[in-house]
Amino acid sequence: MLSGDLKQLPELGYTLSMPPQQRLAHACRLQPPLSAAAAPRSAPAPSRAAADASPIPSIDVGALFGDDADAKMRTAQEIAVACEEIGFFSIHNHGVPTEIVEAAWQQTAAFFALPEATKQQAALMIADVYDYGYSPLGGETLAAGKQLELGTEQEQEPAPGDLKEMFAIGPLTDAFGAPPVQWPVAPAGIRPALTSYYREMEKLSSALLRAFALALELPEAWFEDKIDRHMCSLRTLSYPELEAESLERSAPGQLRASAHTDYGTLTLLLQGLESEAHSGSGLQVMAGDGRSGDWRDVPYTPGSFVVNLGDLMSRWTNERWVSTLHRVVLPRPEQPGSLTRRQSMAFFHNINMDANVECIPSCSSAEDPPHFPPIVAGEFLMMKHHASTGGGGEDSPAA
Repeated sequence: MLSGDLKQLPELGYTLSMPPQQRLAHACRLQPPLSAAAAPRSAPAPSRAAADASPIPSIDVGALFGDDADAKMRTAQEIAVACEEIGFFSIHNHGVPTEIVEAAWQQTAAFFALPEATKQQAALMIADVYDYGYSPLGGETLAAGKQLELGTEQEQEPAPGDLKEMFAIGPLTDAFGAPPVQWPVAPAGIRPALTSYYREMEKLSSALLRAFALALELPEAWFEDKIDRHMCSLRTLSYPELEAESLERSAPGQLRASAHTDYGTLTLLLQGLESEAHSGSGLQVMAGDGRSGDWRDVPYTPGSFVVNLGDLMSRWTNERWVSTLHRVVLPRPEQPGSLTRRQSMAFFHNINMDANVECIPSCSSAEDPPHFPPIVAGEFLMMKHHASTGGGGEDSPAA
């Protein structure tokens, strides 16, 4: 069994001759498997008390774009608290133009409204390079990546495919090894809309990383030479409307997005438009240490983005900052308005693929030495993606 084999591995370091499962599990600290009780199929009915009790703080990040050094540091300290306690926070006053957000959102909705055959022809997923292009309903199982990390994939039944479809693009240039973007032929406006949105997400994530650097007692530009050839991914996601009978026929444990952590440095999630009513997202985060089973709703605030940390950032900070389990649950059939289609847009920030990630100096001490050996960012990212899509194997590319 994989978890037993891991005990025979050296305390530090691993080799590329190991199967991907061994390399990934050794690169990550094993945790107890998720219990069945921690993954119900549908969300509890929302309440005002639940929203008020949300552990997700809301942070005004306007100071990050100004010249007031003290204000920047105060904002960075707010962010640090959220990163240490929950790994999630909501941001407003972020400077992303409303018209760019609305255009990207509307063009995304128009794409997902196309016939399935048209979407499949427009852009097919390149699973052996990176998950760019179109993936149909059930084409990804996010929980599989977490099972592989925990070493439980041989002990648990394979998780069913997530009830979502998605279209993803990577870097807008192929100069750093990314494949050319596979733009759909329709709708006509999707290319300029998503290009503009991607550029805004690049700028916003860079501003947040400058704040991260300040919070971690580093020079403000510390991350910049590690993201100048980034492989960030923008995923537009559609969770189709579900009829009550569809919910009853869904596989045991099936969710809109199964429980997982993200892989890179940070994620910027758009849950809705400021100008439109929102019936509730279904996004939940596990409170506590990620093993509590205490799932909390992530509230939607018009005009905001939800930010969460990925596994690589947690590793970089020696687990001082946390990458927290989250999921998107199925709606309850009896919940009014809950069977509507859900849409979101997630920008996954990934650093340069050849970057060597080792413990940030300010995050370790004699009493708390580095928890993990160094790792190449691209290898870590690709192993997790191959696990979640069912692709890859011993001969899978590392970057």
